[in-house]
Amino acid sequence: MSKPALPIILAAVLGIAALGFFAFDKMSLPKPQTAFADGELAPDFTLKDQAGNPFHLADLRGQRVLLVFYRGYW
Repeated sequence: MSKPALPIILAAVLGIAALGFFAFDKMSLPKPQTAFADGELAPDFTLKDQAGNPFHLADLRGQRVLLVFYRGYW
């Protein structure tokens, strides 16, 4: 590859990366749902933990629990 082509390729790559960044910045994300408030009981559910074992929220009744559901964009 010739040396004059290198800045052109670098500029093209950076331009594409910048377009991707600005497109992500303008992405419309869902609004947070606030159906439950601090101190309210959450409905029971069952999910698998990182080891694949079932996890029941009801098993933690009587304890303080912080639930965080994250929808990732990557």
